[in-house]
Amino acid sequence: MRPDPLLGSLSTLRGAKRVMIATRVGLFKRKTSIEELVRGHLDRLEVSPFWFRSALDAIRYCEQGEYFQPVFSLAGPAPARSVVALMNLEPFVRREIDWTVSPSESPFWVGSIGNLQDDLFDATAKRFLELYWSDQNPSIRPDLEAALRVMARTLEEALSDEAAAPLDEAGWRDLWALGSAGYVWRVAESFVQTTDLNRRADLSREVEAVVASAPSPDASDDHILGWGAGECVRRELLFGSGSPGGWAAGGEFLRRGFRFVIRQLVPEDAIFLRKEGWYAFSFGVALYEVDECLAKRPAWSSRHTKPLATRSQLLR
Repeated sequence: MRPDPLLGSLSTLRGAKRVMIATRVGLFKRKTSIEELVRGHLDRLEVSPFWFRSALDAIRYCEQGEYFQPVFSLAGPAPARSVVALMNLEPFVRREIDWTVSPSESPFWVGSIGNLQDDLFDATAKRFLELYWSDQNPSIRPDLEAALRVMARTLEEALSDEAAAPLDEAGWRDLWALGSAGYVWRVAESFVQTTDLNRRADLSREVEAVVASAPSPDASDDHILGWGAGECVRRELLFGSGSPGGWAAGGEFLRRGFRFVIRQLVPEDAIFLRKEGWYAFSFGVALYEVDECLAKRPAWSSRHTKPLATRSQLLR
């Protein structure tokens, strides 16, 4: 059968058909898979493809709400939520991550394993002494001293509730020194990190969650410093995860730091309350974390609305 002259030749019809099919196919734009997006993300971070499966495992666990399932990562064994923070994978997680849950509630992260980082410990201890006994001691600031007074009041109330013998002036001076030392120890740790990895990425998010839960959102930073540090300690955030050694041995690194600081600051013949001393030292470490969090607050205060938007953009 010959085509109608008004419609053109058979070759013209075949060409039009091909154009129509191509146009229809073009309407259905192929979506990029999560796996491809994660591969590209790790490539941009210059992370070896070897860790691709670990990234997917961490994402999957977080989507299931199993934040503290162990995942072996480029920073060693760590909870899934920590791996997501370490590799900046949150935009790929298809649910909001709850950063208010402390890792201390998980049975997976007790004790310590792995390399004890002796060389890094010696370097940290050396840097601590240089900072603590210098005119540039970073903890000597009016706002930090006000926060340490919050620590002192908390300990005073705890000791009175336990009907313990009241501390003398020297005892309070030792606890105050340990609080200050916790802050300086964390500063010293930051000077000896030997990797570009931000091992404190997940801890920073947990501290952000604490600060965001402040009873008075409009409170001044000076007020939040003391309250936030005390709340971080009360929630038992695992500050050792941000120390050299990470989740594997960071806890022991921090405890060794505490013992080192005691030998340096507390007289051998002093009556020393170890439980209260550890609280004071931990408060100082927490104070550093809250102080850093507040310094960059404008950058994260609206972050909770960003992951889903970023994800939707990535999947276009």
